[in-house]
Amino acid sequence: MLLRLRNAAASMSEMNRQQERTANNLANANTVGFRRDRTFTDVLSRRIDEEGNPVSQRTATQWSDPQRGAFETTGNPLDVALGGEGFFVVTDEAGATRYTRAGRLTPTSDGTLVTPDGFTMQGTDGPLQLPTDGGPIAITADGTITVGEQEVGTLRTVQFAEDTAFERLDGATFGTDAEPEPLDAPDIRSGVVEMSNVNPMSEMTDMITHFRLFESQQKMLQTTDQALGAVTRDLGKF
Repeated sequence: MLLRLRNAAASMSEMNRQQERTANNLANANTVGFRRDRTFTDVLSRRIDEEGNPVSQRTATQWSDPQRGAFETTGNPLDVALGGEGFFVVTDEAGATRYTRAGRLTPTSDGTLVTPDGFTMQGTDGPLQLPTDGGPIAITADGTITVGEQEVGTLRTVQFAEDTAFERLDGATFGTDAEPEPLDAPDIRSGVVEMSNVNPMSEMTDMITHFRLFESQQKMLQTTDQALGAVTRDLGKF
């Protein structure tokens, strides 16, 4: 019976983690380039103990769904999206490399192109910087950026092997120890951004499911506790 308490508590803890994941997905439903988190639970060493209770070892794995989000046309030439697979390359304040699908760019006061999170967009020759004297901005399908008649650089785009493990960092950025390869034929679309691949209705359904499962385990926990209390009281009469 004590094992039932442990199993119920473990299930409630798992549902709580699932709710946190779902809540984070919903919070980023409108975040450009965000990829929703998903989980997979692997059940190992299933057996029945001497009391007839099921016992197993469970390992939960979380990963980001690689499915692309919908494209949204903005008309801003500094909004870019990748039509195929791959990532843009950015660096954070510490100079660490990150990878992202979020291509909403803005220039700083000195012309450096940054993402909404303040990460510096990288080109094939280093950080991208626009001239401050202005001019019409255009970005071609291969990522070449021109301001007026001046070519200022090319967006760096990379790809990874299919089995590459990524670590989610902030928002829509990822990190990995794997070495990237240049994207052979990038399909960069200017004036377009890739939105989040989160489906709010699906996430809300998951949230309700997790809540109901949590409640059922909570009731089981209360019922088992009451049964143990009754047994303890009855034993005290003898």
